[in-house]
Amino acid sequence: MSPNPFSNNIPFRQGNPVHLLNYMCLDEGGAILLDEKALRILKEIDEPIAVITVVGSYRRGKSYFANALLGRHDGFKLGSSVNGCTKGIDIWDTPFYHKGKRVIIIDCEGIDDPNQEVPWANKLFILCLAISSTLIYNINGIVGRDDIEKLFLMTKIVSLIQPPNDHQFLPNLVVLLRDFQLDSPPDFVEYFLNIISKTNEDAANDLTKFFKKFNVYAIPHPGIRQDAMRNMSEIKTYELDPIFVEKVEESVTNIFEDLHPKYLNASTMSGVTFAEFLERCVVQINDPANTVLSIPSAYESTIHYAAQKSYESSLEIYNEMMDQMKFKGFPISSDEFKDIHNIAFEEALKNFILQVIGNADQIQSFRKTFHDNITVLKDQFYMKNSTAMSKYHEEWAHKLWQEHIAPGLEIENLFDTDNFEEAIASFEQIYGTIVMPGQEAIQVLNEFKTNQYEDAIKLLNTYGVLREERANEMLARQEAEKKYYELLQEEEQLKMEINNFKIENEKIQNQLEEKVNSMEECLRNQEQQSGQVIDQLKHDNERMLNEQRVQSQQSIDQQTIEYERMLNQVREESQSKINNLQDQLNNNNQRKSDFWETFAGIAGGLAGSVIAGLLIGLL
Repeated sequence: MSPNPFSNNIPFRQGNPVHLLNYMCLDEGGAILLDEKALRILKEIDEPIAVITVVGSYRRGKSYFANALLGRHDGFKLGSSVNGCTKGIDIWDTPFYHKGKRVIIIDCEGIDDPNQEVPWANKLFILCLAISSTLIYNINGIVGRDDIEKLFLMTKIVSLIQPPNDHQFLPNLVVLLRDFQLDSPPDFVEYFLNIISKTNEDAANDLTKFFKKFNVYAIPHPGIRQDAMRNMSEIKTYELDPIFVEKVEESVTNIFEDLHPKYLNASTMSGVTFAEFLERCVVQINDPANTVLSIPSAYESTIHYAAQKSYESSLEIYNEMMDQMKFKGFPISSDEFKDIHNIAFEEALKNFILQVIGNADQIQSFRKTFHDNITVLKDQFYMKNSTAMSKYHEEWAHKLWQEHIAPGLEIENLFDTDNFEEAIASFEQIYGTIVMPGQEAIQVLNEFKTNQYEDAIKLLNTYGVLREERANEMLARQEAEKKYYELLQEEEQLKMEINNFKIENEKIQNQLEEKVNSMEECLRNQEQQSGQVIDQLKHDNERMLNEQRVQSQQSIDQQTIEYERMLNQVREESQSKINNLQDQLNNNNQRKSDFWETFAGIAGGLAGSVIAGLLIGLL
């Protein structure tokens, strides 16, 4: 059967319904079972998500309106019930993009199915309240006592949910008055609350207390015969009453205009975090020991799950980008290593900061763990490259030694003093031309000074080519050069650490500032929703709502202070680390200065060394 679009004024959404959860009867109660296929769909969404759930009375056009949200007459199954012990709700398998977020449409089982068990109905409604960003409550247009009692029950069910501190977690509430035949009042919200107040004033007060964003839309009868209504999925728009079509379009448009993301404290949920949050909620609801659904507990589990997923995906990004070195082939120069690391670090950091959620202290803790993990990986790649660098210089040093020094150490071709010094100078000069910047070049040269140089000098001294005094002088010079190169090596290491730390810290600062700005924007958006309802509702609850506004603003101010404190802590810790490294570098420079004073007699020769000049230049 071909798709059946609703109208050009509501975008048509491709896809199919898929079961999200079942309710299975057990000997001592029931359990909610989540569908793995639906969870996989959710977990593939990296963007922020918004969740629209349609609930309400049995056989009142609830699923039909869920289809209208998708710009269709067909889609979710209409006019049927699920028999037996297996009950559940469906989602649309193709979450669609709308104003920076992916929208998930949920069609919930009718809450007053005569075959429905009360515990299941309560659990179902608790779950819908917890996971939705907009909850559409579909009821009869002529609001009767039974409808009001159901609404009152809904507000009482809220008490079975432990809310998070200082954050709005309940969804926007949209009440759909179906088959509405009366004259339209000036304000449907006021009209609706007045009707409820006449029968149950507590229900009206609780609605405005719990639901900070609250709208009412009236939709008339579709204007077709009863037998045609049994096949609404096949109906054509032109067969419907134009006023019905207009009101459906208007309601859908307004719902999407007011649609906000699903929040977790000061962050938006992605599909990945939403799926985990849903699973945590279901675990709690299924536990017979739980009398309430703890949103803070579900949030906490979700926050740590999101951090773990952020670690995994970010480290994978870093690993993949650093693997470029394998394709290039080790060794690579220190500068090239640094460039590849910086690019990989920035991409991994962006991914991590984007995905991680939580309060300021949690994000700071997660960020430190992330940085520690990245540092471990970087060190592993560094050691691979360093090992290859050392091997590269060792092979060249041995090759050059065999070409320029070894022949003159054979008994039949022994160097004289001048030739030996010229050969050493030539060896170092050529070695300097093949050196790859980095401490490995210095380290290999120092090893030669400790081993091959000293052995050669002692050999020539044994055969009488070098007098004892001259041999000792040359050994002292080589020892001095070795110590000086060790200082150069230490200096290079400190400079590299300072430079790397500054670069990484700057990237961390920038990403954290963007994260804080994003979280503060989420807080302002949530406060704006509360502010809109305060302006909208003008009745006896004004004082209570004003108190709520003050409390919300205080919460935002406090959290803003916490985020700024986190940024300042990062800055202070970073500056302290830089100062510590700089002190070590200054101490190293002082040791170099002391070295030159101590070895003034050989300073000229060392300063003129080709390899020394090259290595100093590299630093």
